[in-house]
Amino acid sequence: MSGAGASSAFVANLAPLDDGFLTYCKYDAPIAISFEAANYTRLIYQMRDRNAVFLDGHASDISSRRAGFLIPAGRRWQARHAAVLEDLAVRIPTTTLQRKLAAYLGSDCRAFDLLQPSAADPRRAEELRQTVFHLTATVESAGQQFLPNLAMTALDEISLRLFTSFSPEVLVAELSPKAPSAVQLGWVEQYLVAHYDEPLTLEALAKVSGVGARSVIWYFRMRYGCTPQQYLECVRVQMAHLQLRIFSGNSIESVALHCGFPSVAAFKGSYARQFGVPPIPRCSLH
Repeated sequence: MSGAGASSAFVANLAPLDDGFLTYCKYDAPIAISFEAANYTRLIYQMRDRNAVFLDGHASDISSRRAGFLIPAGRRWQARHAAVLEDLAVRIPTTTLQRKLAAYLGSDCRAFDLLQPSAADPRRAEELRQTVFHLTATVESAGQQFLPNLAMTALDEISLRLFTSFSPEVLVAELSPKAPSAVQLGWVEQYLVAHYDEPLTLEALAKVSGVGARSVIWYFRMRYGCTPQQYLECVRVQMAHLQLRIFSGNSIESVALHCGFPSVAAFKGSYARQFGVPPIPRCSLH
């Protein structure tokens, strides 16, 4: 993502995220770029000063900020870079956001608005920024075989943080999520154990439980003391631990991949947190 060419070259790198994209652009000279309306939402982080953004031909209050800024779907916009262009952006189709928001709330939501990061909770906006930048670093270092799981997991996490940080509808819904039954939470637990090697999505939580993913996350934490994603991580670590102890010849990379981790680094970190030591293949113990 960070590879740069000659000073006169316009660098545009793209990494697919299941239904969305992560993009990095760089140009070492002043430039103005115009974009027609598109059917996806952009979240853009400028890494240089002296930049401005205009929506529908009008100057906006979302010029370069650490928190980033949103370009809503269906809006024409222009970016003016007075010195150097360098930005990192996430693009998510409107249909994908609608599907994930419906799964999160447990009801259809065809139209929704998102606040600008500058108008939202600064802490949550910073957490989203860290998620996007951490994803970029992980994409650059992860092996090719990990990218499908990484892409699906990342898109879900970014979408969830967009809703919980910038969606007024979600912020209101969070005050009183519908309570699932103990049976419904049990279904989720069984699903996590049976499908530990698969990415966990908001859609899966809603489908398995029969209620919105928001309700599952809220009440799952109350019952189990952790979120479904954290529970899944524990199951994955336990399964990886068994594979390392029982089967000889398994590499750290193969175990991490077969247990559903998005990267080797994620597996090593989770394993060390749970067992206090790094993972060691069985063949290395002799």
